Amino acid sequence: MATIIRVKIANGHKPQVDAIVEANPGTTPDQAAQQWVARRYGDWITANITEAFSFKSVSVAQFDVMFSSREHAGVFQAAIGGQEVTDAA
Repeated sequence: MATIIRVKIANGHKPQVDAIVEANPGTTPDQAAQQWVARRYGDWITANITEAFSFKSVSVAQFDVMFSSREHAGVFQAAIGGQEVTDAA
């Protein structure tokens, strides 16, 4: 059973997302947020927890990260924050 954690992106990170848009003409803010989330959180998750995760519903305001293990989700939530939103079958 998968566990999903929803994380709100703090406004303080908006300039980093905006910089991706500026450096890549044609990139939407949500696409830039996907790149930023993958670098900032994806790399951290892979290095510290697991390779078994995926991002869902990424926007400039928030993202969901799905873990195949409740234990891995708990480690992420304790270190990064966020709120468990659902269990997926």
